[in-house]
Formats: sequence, structure tokens, C-alpha cells
Amino acid sequence: MSEQFPHASRLTGYFNFERAHNRNEFPAPWKALGMTAAADEAEVLDYDQIPTRDEMDADPDCGPAISLIDEPHAIALPDIYEPGYNYPLIVWFHGNGQTEDEIFDVLPQISERNYLAVAMRGNLPEEGGARWSTSVGGTLEMARRVEDVVRGMQEHFSVNPQRVYLAGMGTGGTAALEVFLERPDAFAGAACLCGEFPQIETPLARFRGLRGRRLLLSTTFTCPDVKVIDMVNSGRMLYAAGLQVGTRIYQQAGEAATTKMFRDVDQWIMDGIQTALHA
Repeated sequence: MSEQFPHASRLTGYFNFERAHNRNEFPAPWKALGMTAAADEAEVLDYDQIPTRDEMDADPDCGPAISLIDEPHAIALPDIYEPGYNYPLIVWFHGNGQTEDEIFDVLPQISERNYLAVAMRGNLPEEGGARWSTSVGGTLEMARRVEDVVRGMQEHFSVNPQRVYLAGMGTGGTAALEVFLERPDAFAGAACLCGEFPQIETPLARFRGLRGRRLLLSTTFTCPDVKVIDMVNSGRMLYAAGLQVGTRIYQQAGEAATTKMFRDVDQWIMDGIQTALHA
């Protein structure tokens, strides 16, 4: 059994919460679903009219607006969105000093056609953007926010509930991994790119939910925060707990993400999907 993935022919379309929230009114037929109208009054979203990023940058008021949760977040779509296809969903955690808009650069580098993606803003302000910290409300609160935004995506888009992946770079990768370890039963897996292992007193407390889940860990030879030996040791511990752990080590210096890293995330997710289909 195999699945046919939609083919790409246009740039990534997207929504941005703050742009929608700052509008005083929404020209017909567009309404902010979940914000200004009850569910039974909201207009049906015309996916064909979703603007590309270039179109939205040129005219912030063009196209539909949608809100999943009442805080800043962004939704990135594949080049062609097919409502009848159940997409894997990537929940992206940005790095320090970035915002949810980072997903618009990240998703095309992972794949221009295979996924839906959503990103929230970190819960602590930082120069130029925000950062993630479980000291604000704790890991459970962060996991609740993530699950809320995933439910919103499932309500408005065609999402495969068995293929929801958390992913992030640097401290965003750490946050993604921490949420995953807290709620492993809610997600198919997590990709932590050059992120430190979370400072959790009992990281395997949910070990029954971890069994069979998938995890991707990566670092570089010169990453200042994640040494190769530390990543390997973390991977061994999680593998012993029953996780399917993949590791990647890159040559480039520092923590800067590369297209190779992002393409490896795509391959890792697709490999898992194909394995499940032929199991």
C-alpha cells in the first residue's frame, strides 16, 4: 500500500494571527474563524484563495484569515493544498530571538508539498523576538497550548491525527523534545535539531507512552551547546526506553540550520510513514 503526495506548483501560502487580529473588519467572504464569528456563522474557507507569502507581503489584507488560539501563531501550507488528503502536521518551535514567522522559511526547506505546519511564539520576550521557557507555567502548560493549536488545525484543515510531529532548532528543539516527553501519546514523534536535552528530573516518567514513538536528534561537531557525546548518550537512554531514535551529525560550525538538516527531517518523517504503511 502506498500514498500519493500532492505535487507542488506554487509558493507556500500562509496565515499570521497578528495581521488578522489587527484588522477591524474582514471583507466578505473572509471571516476570522473562531475569532469574530460563531462556528456555525463562519464562512467556509476557500482554500484556492489562500495567498502566497509574496502576495501577503505585498497586501497584508488579502486572502482569508483564521485563528486557532488567542495568541500569536502562524500557519504554513504546502504549495498546493488538497483538502481530501490527510497531511502530516509539523508543529515548529522557533529559536531564541525569532518568532512564529520563522516557519515560512523553514517549511519550504523541509518540503514544499508534504506537510501542513503551524508555529507559535515563545512564551518569554527576547530582543528581536521571543524564546521558550518551561519556567513560565511549566511543561504541562506548554503542552496544553500545543495540543490546543493542533486541535485547531484539525478543525480547519485535513490533518492526519496519527502523524503530528514536533520539531525545533536550538532552544526550540529543546522545547519540542520536552513537550514530547511530557505528552508522548499525543504526538507521533519529535525532531530536536542542535537542541540540548531538557533539564527534566524524570525524563522517562511517561515511558509507557514513549514506546514505539519516533525521535530525531542532531548536532554538529562544533555546536557550542550540544556535544556529540551528549547527544549519543541521550539517544541511547531514550532508545533503551523503547523509542525509535535516529541521530544525525553535521560538519558545519555552530547552530545555524542548513537545508540539509531540514531535508533530513523530511526524509526521517517520510521513512517512518512508509515503514508504518508496510508494517
